[in-house]
This record gives sequence, C-alpha cells and structure tokens, in this order.
Amino acid sequence: MFLSCLRNKVGNLMQLKSQGLPKNQSDFDKLVEQGDSVHYTAFNFDHHSWSQLNISSDGHWAWKYFKVDQDLRRQFKFEAKPRLGVAVGGGVALVFADRLWTNNSQYIDIDKLSFRQFLLYVQAELNKYKPMFDEKEEAQHEYHKKIANRIAYNLYKAIKSLAMKGPIESEANRYINLGTDIDVLGRTDLENETMVVEIKILPPRRGKLKKDGTYGFSTQSIKEPKLDHARQVSGYYAMCNKKRPFLVYANEKEYTIFDPSNCDTLTEAAMLDHLKFYKSKAKQRENLLKQSEGNVNKLLSMTDPQWDHPFYWNIGDEFVEQAKIDFNKALEN
Repeated sequence: MFLSCLRNKVGNLMQLKSQGLPKNQSDFDKLVEQGDSVHYTAFNFDHHSWSQLNISSDGHWAWKYFKVDQDLRRQFKFEAKPRLGVAVGGGVALVFADRLWTNNSQYIDIDKLSFRQFLLYVQAELNKYKPMFDEKEEAQHEYHKKIANRIAYNLYKAIKSLAMKGPIESEANRYINLGTDIDVLGRTDLENETMVVEIKILPPRRGKLKKDGTYGFSTQSIKEPKLDHARQVSGYYAMCNKKRPFLVYANEKEYTIFDPSNCDTLTEAAMLDHLKFYKSKAKQRENLLKQSEGNVNKLLSMTDPQWDHPFYWNIGDEFVEQAKIDFNKALEN
C-alpha cells in the first residue's frame, strides 16, 4: 500500500502551515516572520518552492512552470541520476518514517520496511526505469543497478546513526513566508519533534568511452555540502521552527552527515544569508510575474533561458525544440 502512496504524490496544496518562528530577537527570526500570502491569479501561482528558487535561469523556470502544463512536464525525459536518488531516498523513508504525508493534507501511518525489503524496493524502482536518451544513459543506469544496494546500505547506516525518535514523518508539507507576496512550500525528507533531515544521493560520475566499448565510473566524493543543498536545508530549518538540521549525503562508498556543528554553511549566520538569497530571488520572480501582467509570452521575453546550462534542458530534444520556438515567438511579439 505504501509503495503506491509514495509514488502518487499528487493533489492539492496542504493547508497546514508552520507556526512560524518566534517574533523576537534575532535577524534570522525577523526574516522568517509569517506574512499574508497572495495568489497570483493571472498565472495560477500560489507558492514558491526551494527547488524552483534554486533554478538560476528565470527563463527555464518561466517556460517550465507557466508555458508548459503538468501533464506535459511529466513527459519530459528523466535522466538516470535523479531516478537513482528517487529510488534510494524514497525507499529509506519507508524504513524509518511512521507517517507519510500526501499532497492533499492527509497522512498515512505506514508499516515500515525491513532492511531487506528496502533493498528489494530500490531494485524494483530502478527496474521500472527505461533509459530515455542514448547508450550513455543506459550504461549509467545499468551501473546504478549494480551499486544501488551499497548506496542504500550507506544511507541506511547514516539515518540509523541519527537515532531519531518517533513519530517520524516523511514528505510533511511546510509553508513559510519570507516577507514577499507568496509563501514558500517545502516538503521535508524526514522530520521528528527535534530534527529535520535532508537526504542527498551522490551518483557515480561517468567517464569516457573505453576501447572495449564500456564506460568507466568514479565515485563522487563528499567533502562539503553543495551550496544549493545548504540553502535548501536553511529553508527547512526555518519552516520547522529551528529544529536541528541535518544534511545527509550517501554514495556507494560512504556517508557523511553535515550539521551546524561541523559545517560553516549550516551555521545560523550562514542560513540567514541563504534565506536572504531566497527572499531576493522570490521578489525578483514576483516582480517578473507582475510586469508580465498574465501574459506568458511577455514573461518569456523578459527572461534568459540559458540554453547552454549543463542540465536544465536535458528534457528531450523535442521539448527543447518547442521551448526555442516558444521563446522566439515571445521575442517577436
């Protein structure tokens, strides 16, 4: 039952809002005071998300979320690397979480998976995926299947070492307002009364084609958090009333856990800077929506799609071609 629930993360936005941080002393607390959110009716836009705000290209964001509907987005080609993260990260939630939230403000109490069931779940999820691009992606995916259990084991050890006490929730919807018109919505990977955990899987890097026709792969090292990931954690920290944040990385060789005690980009001062970045980005996006006055072509014409970005446009040649047509038409108007 819970396997299908994890896959069917669809529905309306949850009405449960976080209570907000105490309105008091620190600059951090003042930044994240709750405000009244506005629904931009012309674009049917009622929330930001951390992942959207991490998109550096306003053009890619505008086309993906306002020119293209959700049904079409689901047809975008999906690379092997994020599929590995979904399989392992989603599976570990079923091992440790007591409750799984859905997008329609409901949660279900789940029967947890055993470690063996977790490994079977990961392999089953990976077997559903069919590489959508070329022989490079196929080789990447086949290698993922070989090492996925090792990554799953390392992630399992990492979460177990945190000794989280129940009830533990997964995919809990949390809202916060950063002093802009529109709230930010986030969904926590794992959360209990005192801790909030963000999980990141580091897939192996694919090398060049070898003489024997195969590809070599190397492990992504875990030295320090990626900036986008640290920023995301700051959002969950604020949304969850300053529960202690943990950023967990796992690859096929090891795991590393970052928190404010061992990571400069997760101190409260650093997280305040991250939230200021998000606030600035949210205001910029809202100004674009206001200036475009409900006209998607006008919105596209004011933004840069960043066609040369290394992965934003890895969605399939047919969709990239359509995006270029859409931007050209927008510039002609």
